[in-house]
Amino acid sequence: MKTKLTAIFLAALLFSCKDKEKTEFPEAKKPPKTIMALFAHPDDETTIGPILAKYASLSDVHLVVATDGRYGVTDHSGLPAGDSLVAVRKEETKCACEKLGINPPHFLEAKDGLGLNGNHNFYVEVKTLKERIQEKITELQPDVILTFGPDGDTGHPDHRMVGLLATEILLREGWANTIDLYHFGWTKDQIKKFPQDWGLGYVHPDHLNTTISFSPEEEEKAFSSLRCHKSQFAEPDMVKWIQAERNDTTNVLYFRKFSLDNATLTGF
Repeated sequence: MKTKLTAIFLAALLFSCKDKEKTEFPEAKKPPKTIMALFAHPDDETTIGPILAKYASLSDVHLVVATDGRYGVTDHSGLPAGDSLVAVRKEETKCACEKLGINPPHFLEAKDGLGLNGNHNFYVEVKTLKERIQEKITELQPDVILTFGPDGDTGHPDHRMVGLLATEILLREGWANTIDLYHFGWTKDQIKKFPQDWGLGYVHPDHLNTTISFSPEEEEKAFSSLRCHKSQFAEPDMVKWIQAERNDTTNVLYFRKFSLDNATLTGF
């Protein structure tokens, strides 16, 4: 009987250790040397602001903004679409990066997809953007790329596009085994905390294999960076957003690490 109980105890201990390793593994990894956060618009980095603030002191963090955001018109700002709005949003993003403690932003200057008319214009713009993203990867030589997943956060076509292009480039150039690609994703429970209806997409928790925690101090830096984007968020909306995040004391964000099974198969 004693031998049987000992065996049961050892088995339980083994399983508990495995669970612990799975939970703590992302935090136990050595921080990457260079992180490239690739997003579609000036202000999209707010989605993972606390994570960028966290790694600012651990890694060389670069924000790459794909489009110029010239069509991000809001009622409260009174700014028209066009070059004047582009200039304002660039300064806001520079402010946000400074508050997060990361490098100044890199702007790829693609046109916001909302302003493209016709399939030909879209095709040309996507081709150009893909070239610019690849050039930026070659320049920065990141160990890690953070970007949107297939859901695109809010489902915005530009959000989906940058994630798709990053994935395509890594697969096409054979970089998927040397650069770690992480797609950001909300869980269904997480999106319930926001009072605004942003139409956020979500991912089943089983398919989010990386959990990154952040401190209250790192979260406060993210709030400061959010406040830089005054053209995009009215003050009452920012207050509600920040309060919703403060009410959520779990202080974690989730990602899905893109991985390949390099085994050669002869059937499905």
